[in-house]
Amino acid sequence: MRARKIFVLILSCFIALGAMAFASSVLAAPALPPRDNILFDAPLAQGCIGQPTIQYAYANPATIFSGQVTTLYWGLVGNANAAYLQFPNGHRQGIATPGAQQVNPTQTTTYYVVGVCGGNEQLWPIQVNVQSGPTCSGTPVLQGFSANPSTVTLGQSSTLAWGQVLNATYVQLSSQFEGGSGVASPGQVAVQPGQTTTYYLTAWCQGNTAQAQVTITVQSAAPPTPTPPPANPNSILEIQVAKESAQYKVTVKYYWNGEDAPAVVQSIGYTNGQKVTNAPTTALIAGFAKYAIQYLKIKSDASPPTNVTSCIVGSSGTELACKNVPAPK
Repeated sequence: MRARKIFVLILSCFIALGAMAFASSVLAAPALPPRDNILFDAPLAQGCIGQPTIQYAYANPATIFSGQVTTLYWGLVGNANAAYLQFPNGHRQGIATPGAQQVNPTQTTTYYVVGVCGGNEQLWPIQVNVQSGPTCSGTPVLQGFSANPSTVTLGQSSTLAWGQVLNATYVQLSSQFEGGSGVASPGQVAVQPGQTTTYYLTAWCQGNTAQAQVTITVQSAAPPTPTPPPANPNSILEIQVAKESAQYKVTVKYYWNGEDAPAVVQSIGYTNGQKVTNAPTTALIAGFAKYAIQYLKIKSDASPPTNVTSCIVGSSGTELACKNVPAPK
């Protein structure tokens, strides 16, 4: 009996220890993070897949002297959800594409046009070479700036030309409607303004500037010149009709200026306004007075003609000239 009590006591101890161990394991288990804090792989950027593309990127001019300005140009950045211009210090500036931006580096510098599609990036370097240029002082000297022609019709081009620019560290060409870009001197460029436009050639030497300007006047397109009437009108100059047995020989002298080509001369015999003969035609030759000979035959159920009419008939069917004469009896 006593042994049984000892067994029950030992069993109770084991049960109690097991319960404590289970509770400890539950309390020690790490708590699950809230659902909002669970990180998942980011999906691909909407609207693009894979590697971005950059149409082009360059600097103009690509080589400058210290203190000068150059313009960075870039084309369309495709298959991307973002585009940046990256500066030498790593800073990235959001850009629209295509686009341009002026920079003024003091030493040879590489900029990057960057296209981003999700985790993929495409970089296009633009290197601007900076040379230690000649020094200048005072005011720059411009040696001519012209537009030829200075007046154009809408859609036509004109050429801007300029001579050597002296005592300057930077020369820029600009207009009232567009930003400027650096140019070499002497130089020239063809332009096609859509409206009357003033162009400026500006040179810098430290804090001094010199500027010249030209204006290209754009005129509206002239209306088309109407076709002038023919110098010599079409005409039936003479008709001779001779009766030959059962038919009539018709000799027509005509002048045709080539209008409504090809054209023919046509003769018909009439009686009381009714056609009583066949209607022969002869192809015409333009220029100078010429002759056409035709033969009229009376219809089987008709009376002889009382008059004959000859006409120059154009390809459109228009009668360009006509003449009527009596028919011999």
